[in-house]
Amino acid sequence: MTPPTRPDAMRRGLVVALALGCALPGRGRAAEGLTASLPSLPRFTQTHHANAPLAGRILGAGGAALDPAQLVDRCAAASLCMVGEQHDHPDHHALQAWLIEALAARGRLAAVALEMADAGTRFDGPRDASEAAVREALRWNSRGWPWALYAPPVMAAVRAGVGVSGVNLPDAAMKAAYADPRWDASVPAAVRERVIREVVDSHCGLLPEAQAAKMARVQFARDDSMAGHALALVRAGKTVVLLTGSVHADHALGIALHLAAHAAPSGADRPVRVFSLLLQGLADDTPANVPQGYDAVWFTPATPPVDHCAQLKRQLKRRADGGRPAN
Repeated sequence: MTPPTRPDAMRRGLVVALALGCALPGRGRAAEGLTASLPSLPRFTQTHHANAPLAGRILGAGGAALDPAQLVDRCAAASLCMVGEQHDHPDHHALQAWLIEALAARGRLAAVALEMADAGTRFDGPRDASEAAVREALRWNSRGWPWALYAPPVMAAVRAGVGVSGVNLPDAAMKAAYADPRWDASVPAAVRERVIREVVDSHCGLLPEAQAAKMARVQFARDDSMAGHALALVRAGKTVVLLTGSVHADHALGIALHLAAHAAPSGADRPVRVFSLLLQGLADDTPANVPQGYDAVWFTPATPPVDHCAQLKRQLKRRADGGRPAN
């Protein structure tokens, strides 16, 4: 089953579809034994569960404790390093920026791929470009993806002289995917049923199952787009970092299921190695293990609790009222 914090993370990603119809890095201390080439670790800014024993810890395969340098090693050994985030979590974006800087310092970073920008958009420099120029090149949608949250990792890549590419399915194509039954067979039946159930649950039981099934098609089409376009960025001996929501980074549910449908570019490493890191905000009952579907987990404090179901109900009411603000 998915970890306790997953529903909120998935909910943030699926609202887009609804709109169609042993280290302690966070405490600012240098971990012992880190190599001098690593950038300074960011301090956590969120305070919910900040003093929990798991806060700042990194676990790898079999639950083994990793230090940040070991995590960078594992990411650098992969052709594609997927970093599954909670979209509205500032500390997750700070850790993404740190990882990008660390890989760039090693000369291992091929490109940064973004769920947050449409496939076909790209920024290739210069290093000293303004944030406005980067946003324009990526056709950044600040309403859907607040730039203040994403500027740290995106600009870390830009300052390192590394290309940044959008890999997500454009809105117009999402509408087509919603109505296209071929996406129903793009994943195993058990995966499709699980994603449909997660869509229903993440929308607080407010959606008919038939609509949830169509929204799942959009999810699969988005994963396919991110798989194909990220794979096209792969280069031998280097790593593409893909920033995406936690569910998309799940080996058993997301992008990894669609990689086989796309050919890696000529000269890329064979086979293409994929590593998935989950950035997980802590809940009261978060277990001390790597959730199924990921290769490693980096635990962080949580963002303040939010009643997403109440927010969704207000959104649906505004739609029913013709877009007028709710009282």
